Amino acid sequence: MRAFAAIALTACLAACIPPLNAETAELAWERCSGAGQIEYRLSQCSAVIDFAGATQARRAEALIVRGALRAEQSQYPRALADFGRALRLDGDNAQIYFQRGLAHQASGAFDVAVRDFDRALALQPGLQAALDSRAAALQQRVTSFQQELAVLDQQLVRSPTDAALLNNRCWLRAVNNDNLDAALTDCNASLAARPNDANVLDSRGLVQFKRGDYAAALADYEAAVQLDPENGHFLYGRGLTRIALGMAQEGADDQARADELTPGISRQYQDYNILPPKPPAEPLSAETRAPTGTPAPSRAP
Repeated sequence: MRAFAAIALTACLAACIPPLNAETAELAWERCSGAGQIEYRLSQCSAVIDFAGATQARRAEALIVRGALRAEQSQYPRALADFGRALRLDGDNAQIYFQRGLAHQASGAFDVAVRDFDRALALQPGLQAALDSRAAALQQRVTSFQQELAVLDQQLVRSPTDAALLNNRCWLRAVNNDNLDAALTDCNASLAARPNDANVLDSRGLVQFKRGDYAAALADYEAAVQLDPENGHFLYGRGLTRIALGMAQEGADDQARADELTPGISRQYQDYNILPPKPPAEPLSAETRAPTGTPAPSRAP
């Protein structure tokens, strides 16, 4: 009965608000940005957002508040959609990035949260709330990584040759820039147990890229793409590596195709803590490139 009453109240709040005019729009904004029941505030924010006479700045403010309220209710996709709309209206507003960072942080996307806090601080240096939240997100990221790594360590004690577990630990270390030599050993062991697995070749490609061994990374990515030519993830990794080797146009073509196959893949790669590659001395010669169509041989640890 309580649940039904809450649903009915929410529906009424959304439907029972009369159309706003200039006078009532200001009152709705005060209720949106003030205190009180979240559902009521949400309804007031929505009324302001939908009001045809709202200024661009006021609509952006209402979207920020509504996004923050939705994040409080763990409605993260809807909150992020509101922040995205707000940024289209006011792309230089530090509060939008700050609030979006909080939503990412609450949902466990700590790397993305840190980037948003950085953007907020670039727009408003010294914003203490963003500095504090950034520090907390960085610590949460470390804690989360350590917990995941401990679980994989325990699982591999019981199943030391499990190819999937070895690949998972290799990938986890790679994206967190943690002991890349150990990550390479895990990927090699995984490929020894299950040769020519495209996902493991992709993992090892990232490890080799981060170790600065771009030729070895390219060989792995070439092999992964040969095994699964329509995989946007593999193509994007190959594109990054080609660019690092001076093959700018080929790399850009790979990344464009990857974005077609896997929309948003470029944003996904931003979570992998990839530092700018060392500039190549010379473009990679044809003799040095990995032969297309030939999977890289699996390497023993």
